[in-house]
Amino acid sequence: MGKRKPVRKSLKKTKINSIAAHVPDLVVYSDFKKIPYVEHFNGVLLFADVSGFTALTERFSLSNKKGYGADELTRTLNSYIGDIVSYILAAGGDILNYAGDAILALWTVERSLLSEVISLVVKCSLNIQDNCGVRETVVGSVLRVKIGISAGKMSKVIMGNQDSQFFVVIGRAVDEVRLAEGLAVAGNIILSPNAWELCDRANIAFDPFEDKRAVKVRYIKREPHFSVEEYMESVGKNIEHDTTIKGCLRKASTLMPNEERERFLQKYIMKTVLQKIDADQPLEYLSEMRPATIVFVNLQFKGIEANLEQCLAIHVAANGISKQMVKHHGRINKVFMFDKGCTFLCLFGLPGDKREDESAHALQAAFGAHEFCQREIRSLRIISVGVTSGPVFCGVVGHALRHEYTVIGTKVNLAARLMMHYPGVVACDTETHNYSRLPSAYFTELPKKTMKGVKDPGPIYQFTARKVRITVGQSPMSVERDKESPLLGREKEMEVYSSAVSNFLEGRSSDTGTYSNVVIYGGSSGYGKSRLLAEVVYRASLRHFRVIPCELAETDTHQQRYTLQTLLALLLSVETCKNFAEREKAIRSRIPDPEMRENLCLLNEILLVKIPISNRVSLMDSETRDKETKDFIMQLFCHMAEVEPCIYVIDQAQFVDRSSWRFLKQLLDRAHVLLFLSVLPYTCQSERTPELLHLLKAPRTTFLKLPGLEPSVIAQLACQILCVIRIPTELELFLVERSHGVPYYCEELLKSLYLSDMIYISEVEEEEDSKDLDRLFPGPSVLVPTSSKPNSEEEIKKKSMGIDIPTQENTSVLKCRKITALDESSIARYKYVCVTSEGAKFHDIPIPLTLKGMALAHLDRLAPDEQMVVKCAAIIGHTFTTQMLTNILPELTEDHLCNMLVSLFKAGTFVCGSRQENMADLSLGTEKYGVLSCYCKKEDGDKREDKGEEDGGEDDEDVALASEGSVWHCEVMRFRTALVKETAYDLWLQEQRRDIHNKCAAYLLKRAHRCMHCSTKEFIYGHKAVVGRDIVEVHGVLHAQESCEKALFEYQDTPRRQGRRRGTIHEAVKPFLENEDLVDTLARLDAIIQNHQEGAKQSKKCRCAQMVEVVLSPMARHWIGVGDVAKALYYLLEISAATLYLSNNFKALAYLNEIQAILDNLKAGRPAFETAEKGKVKICKFEKACVCRLKGEVLFNTGQIKEAEVMFVKALKLLNRRLPMTRLTAAIKLVSERMKRLHLQPQELDIPEEKRLAYLHGQIYCLSYMWKINSIKRLPNIRRALLAITMEDNSAMLTSQQEKTVLSTIDMFQFSQISGQEGECSKYERKLFEQCAQLPDTSDSYILITHFTRNLCITRLCEGHLEEAIQYGFRTRKAIKGLNQVGVDLWLMAILNPPMLFTNRYSTFVQITLRLEHLSNTTGISTGRGWFYTSCLNCMLYAGFMVRRMDECVMFVQDAQSDPCLLADKGLMFTLYAALALWYVRLCDWLKARVYYSKANHLYRAAPSSLMALGGNIMFLEVSVMLFRKALLENNKHIQDIYAKTIKRFTEFKQHFSTNQIYQPRVLHLRAYLNQLARHQTKAQELLQKALLLCDAQANDLEKTCIQQSQAAWQTQDVDQQKQSIATWYIATVTMPLWDKDCPPETEELQEHRYVLTVPIPHVPSARASAVLLETDEEQEKDVKVTETLVKWANASETSTESEESSS
Repeated sequence: MGKRKPVRKSLKKTKINSIAAHVPDLVVYSDFKKIPYVEHFNGVLLFADVSGFTALTERFSLSNKKGYGADELTRTLNSYIGDIVSYILAAGGDILNYAGDAILALWTVERSLLSEVISLVVKCSLNIQDNCGVRETVVGSVLRVKIGISAGKMSKVIMGNQDSQFFVVIGRAVDEVRLAEGLAVAGNIILSPNAWELCDRANIAFDPFEDKRAVKVRYIKREPHFSVEEYMESVGKNIEHDTTIKGCLRKASTLMPNEERERFLQKYIMKTVLQKIDADQPLEYLSEMRPATIVFVNLQFKGIEANLEQCLAIHVAANGISKQMVKHHGRINKVFMFDKGCTFLCLFGLPGDKREDESAHALQAAFGAHEFCQREIRSLRIISVGVTSGPVFCGVVGHALRHEYTVIGTKVNLAARLMMHYPGVVACDTETHNYSRLPSAYFTELPKKTMKGVKDPGPIYQFTARKVRITVGQSPMSVERDKESPLLGREKEMEVYSSAVSNFLEGRSSDTGTYSNVVIYGGSSGYGKSRLLAEVVYRASLRHFRVIPCELAETDTHQQRYTLQTLLALLLSVETCKNFAEREKAIRSRIPDPEMRENLCLLNEILLVKIPISNRVSLMDSETRDKETKDFIMQLFCHMAEVEPCIYVIDQAQFVDRSSWRFLKQLLDRAHVLLFLSVLPYTCQSERTPELLHLLKAPRTTFLKLPGLEPSVIAQLACQILCVIRIPTELELFLVERSHGVPYYCEELLKSLYLSDMIYISEVEEEEDSKDLDRLFPGPSVLVPTSSKPNSEEEIKKKSMGIDIPTQENTSVLKCRKITALDESSIARYKYVCVTSEGAKFHDIPIPLTLKGMALAHLDRLAPDEQMVVKCAAIIGHTFTTQMLTNILPELTEDHLCNMLVSLFKAGTFVCGSRQENMADLSLGTEKYGVLSCYCKKEDGDKREDKGEEDGGEDDEDVALASEGSVWHCEVMRFRTALVKETAYDLWLQEQRRDIHNKCAAYLLKRAHRCMHCSTKEFIYGHKAVVGRDIVEVHGVLHAQESCEKALFEYQDTPRRQGRRRGTIHEAVKPFLENEDLVDTLARLDAIIQNHQEGAKQSKKCRCAQMVEVVLSPMARHWIGVGDVAKALYYLLEISAATLYLSNNFKALAYLNEIQAILDNLKAGRPAFETAEKGKVKICKFEKACVCRLKGEVLFNTGQIKEAEVMFVKALKLLNRRLPMTRLTAAIKLVSERMKRLHLQPQELDIPEEKRLAYLHGQIYCLSYMWKINSIKRLPNIRRALLAITMEDNSAMLTSQQEKTVLSTIDMFQFSQISGQEGECSKYERKLFEQCAQLPDTSDSYILITHFTRNLCITRLCEGHLEEAIQYGFRTRKAIKGLNQVGVDLWLMAILNPPMLFTNRYSTFVQITLRLEHLSNTTGISTGRGWFYTSCLNCMLYAGFMVRRMDECVMFVQDAQSDPCLLADKGLMFTLYAALALWYVRLCDWLKARVYYSKANHLYRAAPSSLMALGGNIMFLEVSVMLFRKALLENNKHIQDIYAKTIKRFTEFKQHFSTNQIYQPRVLHLRAYLNQLARHQTKAQELLQKALLLCDAQANDLEKTCIQQSQAAWQTQDVDQQKQSIATWYIATVTMPLWDKDCPPETEELQEHRYVLTVPIPHVPSARASAVLLETDEEQEKDVKVTETLVKWANASETSTESEESSS
């Protein structure tokens, strides 16, 4: 066998040759005959079975690198198979088909030539084994091949219809070649018995098999004489070929164009492949890891093989099976002979045919094919079907000249095994059973069997389609509520449930029909509708309602009255009955009325019973009987509704049949019932019955569209799924970004990460100071009472206030791996946390195949033009403008694009992007099905009015039509689900993506990068100047165009305000006077703010948020897609700074982590990202410093003080500005900086170059945070803070910019207050008022004034001037209203709440608190919610009323333990724990008090000494005093240690908060209480008098009232009166009023609900206690001296500083 000559001329890529590559020569050269027909011939078969393909597929499917698995797998497979096929083609073989991981080849020759051809095939096999026998892959899998050879007579059968045709080769030789391969092991070549008989035995060295006629080939002795060239010349002589091409391995690849043969060959190719060939796209585009459903159908016949009757039977079967598959969106992939039968491989879920319910369709198609073949084919002996679902490799496998579309994977192998091991039935695996969501009555579990190559397949089921068991009412809900896994993030939806139930009960009792009796939850798949309904069932069951739940499937739609039958069976409790008799007995027990029993026979047909027919019914005709049956069923439902409250719950209600809908409508009109439904969103591709549409629009229907979960809930959900108490922050960021709030997406992402070994679960031991706790809480080991369901209203109220109810079962064993209540889980010493694996890169993880399948199902239902629009929009980004989409698709006409966008809106692919994405549509009846809702009009008009504080500022939105006629109005659009966007993006080839990304980036470069409201063009000052202007060319002026981009992107270099132009503010206001009073000061401050806001009204509101969404974020993605590292890094940094500016710390950290990954890759010598261009990339120090600085800001904002300090130190080092680490070097540096400041002050410096300015700005930012960090550390470092602020001041002077010098002065003003320098503080305040009056009229100046007023508020608050603090606080809130700084507003509201509470401004307090909640929820800032619940706890602990109930506050704190953002803010968590500890200590609930005290004590040292943590420290002080009181009462033997620790707490508080006077009255009150407990009444009264004087000075009315109550209580000597006072407070906590804005309680009424610090009488301390308490005065005096020394040291330090400056 000589070598084939090389190709002399390159092959022309013609369509017919592309088609012929998918079809064997046996078909390519067939004659055009009427089908079916059979041809007989002789030949030799080679069957090559490759081992290792399945393992290889699994390895690549688990690859955690995005875009890596399918491409690499395709290259690996085709490289190996291509080499094998090359040897076969070179030997003249014809590839019949690729059966998964096997190749079947044929040599068709005359019988006389079989001997030589067998030798030729043996020689070919030896070459394959020598060169391809063993091959290692990049992922470690080893590929091996074994070969079987047979020869003899066989037949070709052509079958099918006019659209699709198939072929199969049958005969004894086909069976023997598979038997021969079965005898082989890897590396073997086996000759079948008939091949051994026909071959030249003298030429082949062999080893015989014992008891087998087959032989194993060792080698061939001589070269075969068969001429391959002549054989190839003889093939296909009746068809014209391109004779100019010589030496081609396959002659069929040189066909000349022939339309008739081309149409003929197309019938043998799948539609999926033909679409790509027609579009002239590379076939590699089809290769992917895809979730699919595999169906193997095996037919075994009674007759002799290859006879005409059997061939006709195969033809009939092919047509019948094909019809069933196409009907259910499936396709026959190939037909082949397997194990003495004809096998059909059918596929569901291929490109173009994907459906979310494909598993159900596949089962129905399989059952239909099974029934058809059994019914229509007489010669059929048995038919077996195997069905599996899961991830498989789908793609074109083979050689460039001969390949096929096939599937490979463990699920393919399992389907084949099910087909053979479970004969005669339709068998399916667990995944198919679950994914189909069909009722369990459709399945019967089969016995387990051992199957070759299959490990633990799980339960195997037979799909019976209800043929075996006669059941009724068995449609249970697939999701049940787990008691240890509560529903998360659906509070508003459950509020609607509670309201609906209350109104239902009220309407039922009063017999009125005005209440809403239908609640419909709508949402896409995965949003948690089933979990929500399960919660409804659970809560309704707890209230002893009659709940009738069921879940429907698509098949139920076509069964008339199925839903009615199911509900009736559940209503009468017959769903579990096994036979007619049991059902009849159950029905009679539920209906005792004799008159109704007479008509029970009417239920025989619908409930499958055999109740004897009554005389009355027997006389009815069929029409009358039907009417009577309907009326009787309605009577039954109404009767049951009268007996007890009935709630019907239907999941997947879009599958209710029309007859049942009509019945439900009548039932809702006639009876008092409540109906809860869940439906999928309406699209133009989904069907909606008129009855459902009518119900949705009914006045008594409440429709709720489920939004995605809030980011703060995602962490809790992840903890619940993983059964851990904590997840890493980077994992939370990833889940929020990729899941987009969809619970199912979150679950699948976690599963993918876990299976990819990127996360793991670790057991940790919680640290706890058990020794101290045992002293404070002596007694046995803590066992937590089991929560029981409260019965009475009093018990419910007690539960809401956190008061335990005694139960008989008072202890329970704790489960530490479940997310349970805090008082349970926190006791367990061992817990589990989620940990990130080393080197894990979450952003490289591909879309989980389960999620990808859902998105592909949506995309495959779109038209090709619509798919192209979606794919282009996916390149642009999640949010995009119509103008930009038009720019990317210039070939589309305006009318055509409008039509496609209308269709995509109706299909649910796009929605209007002007509406907030995470907004929960809880308005009733606002959802318009099939209507194109657009919100652009209102957004662009800026007509939104700010509403009052109390209602949270919520406003209604005007809804317009996105399209009218052929005119498209919607200007900003976004993808409805991010999953569709990501999947559509992955459908592009890499080069195509790069080109479109480049086009998008070029378009956006011409747009402004900040809105016209803001003064600077970059979010990082001087960024462009440092990195080089040639890297980014930003054009600020936008060309005139009528689109939303004009409003979003417009930027003017001319003055941005119209009308009268002012030079400085002092022209409009008078200068500030030195001795003016507060009223005059506030009036002048109001004039400044008003002056700015009048000019701001003429300009648009800040649109930086839209700018980030539509410009900056897409720009970063586009440059990443293009591969430009420098530009991608530039825009990622700008986005990070922008999101920080917009107070979105969470998102900023996600971008910064992405930047850090890029920097790490570059440092390690790897590409920055997957698409990065080759070549070295140098990142400047300034950008690295920006990363550290921005990370530091995020960490500081989230309360991570230590970590923030590390980041700022790194940033300063990169900015050439270091902070000394030792005391000596710090002292030297401080002197140097002071000398520098004295040198700079009298000079007028020139403005530095822009690059130098950028570095100075960076230094100022870092140093501003550094002095704050050192001031609020648990042990403040004033000297280091002084050094940092001095360096900041010097850097500000070097900029020669007025804004920076003013900012530095503001910081000096605040530092003076913190360090206790009252004189300096007043000096800087006067200076700042003068500077603010001289500022130019710019946005930066306005921000500075806002910053100054905020610091005035803080300073006055720390000084104890509550009235002034409130006034300045409200001015600040008014000033920041025009700015887009939600985070500042949240922080300020949290700061203002305590002084409002202290001054008895309760109405304003509640308004601000509710506004704080609203802003926190709408922005997703979890720390804002923490501040809200802190305010709620404050008003309960001190004021005596509730804004939110105690149980809700406790639940929030419990949930907060799984929120990384909240856990990171140690000051906030410390305050929350201390508040709950104080509440339970006051209640004497020592079990729960121990839990929260332990947690607060654990954070005590870590919490910063900030203003936000001050309240928590006060509560912790009170807890310490109350525990000391407990020790006195119990005569605790450790009282000396407890007392010493209490005194230490007071000492530490003075050290940390010596300059904060706001809580000083409370501290004095607690110290007085401590003295009163120690029987030092005189000292206690002195302290109380000081506290009262301070309350009068501060106008602290609340604390003054508390002190007066304490005085009265301490003077009481009557024991009974004191006991009554304590009992009264216990009752008062239960009856504590919830704030009602319409009827607020009077201040005097609230006094009885406040806790009074009582002293037990008679109180006689033990001898040990008395000895300790005598030392109280000495300890307190010592404590005061220590504090005075610290203050003197601080003052002396500043005095020395001033003297040094004056001497210099």
